[in-house]
Amino acid sequence: MNEPIQVVHGEGVVSFFLNRPERRNALSLTLLARLSDALSSEIRGDTSAVIVSGVDGSFSAGADLTDLTGTLQDLGMDDAIEEVTLKIRDLPVPVIAAIDGPCLGGAFDLALSCDHRIASRDAFFQVPATRLGLLYNPRSIVRMRQLLGRDAVFRLLVLGERLDANAALRAGIVSHVVEGASYEAALKIAQAATGNFASAVAATKQLLNAIDGIDYDPGEWDKQRRELLSSPERQAAVASEKKRRGY
Repeated sequence: MNEPIQVVHGEGVVSFFLNRPERRNALSLTLLARLSDALSSEIRGDTSAVIVSGVDGSFSAGADLTDLTGTLQDLGMDDAIEEVTLKIRDLPVPVIAAIDGPCLGGAFDLALSCDHRIASRDAFFQVPATRLGLLYNPRSIVRMRQLLGRDAVFRLLVLGERLDANAALRAGIVSHVVEGASYEAALKIAQAATGNFASAVAATKQLLNAIDGIDYDPGEWDKQRRELLSSPERQAAVASEKKRRGY
């Protein structure tokens, strides 16, 4: 069995590839744990930039439904995604998401935690939380609103709309749309950052993250979210989606 994460070290650039092509790189709990470990162990003193991408023409199909139960146990998936996104944001170097094909659900959260996002023409973005009877992680929604306009967040989270690469560019989700695979374009940008002073980069990124932060009451939203996670409607929605996908 392939390792769910491939790590490639280059000249000052570390690339992490989601590597579950048989599942369109779906985010299993195992993959997320491996990625979290790799983000801690594979960053070296000479690392100037990081790229996160997926193999075989897909970024990721989102959370692996085989790891979901339609109950409160699914908070473990959210915690695993949030652990990875926090580590990405805390890295002292630029992190670039190179996105081809689907970027769905929790994978959208992962991509949005990166500092810069590049998409190929065939990339598309969707967060089907309401189809699964879910109030998406409130902390993630707050971060989305920090970075994106309300209209884009509404289209993704409430309507569950699928946005193609050009729509994502207009919404500010991605910075560039490129012909061909996105990784080569991401690599050029990452390599251009290798001449920057590490301390200045780290301080500037930390300041930008601090400016993005806002206060909110997570307790009330977490309470509502927990109620929805265990509702009969959500369990039925998860079971229906598994059947639709042939799981």
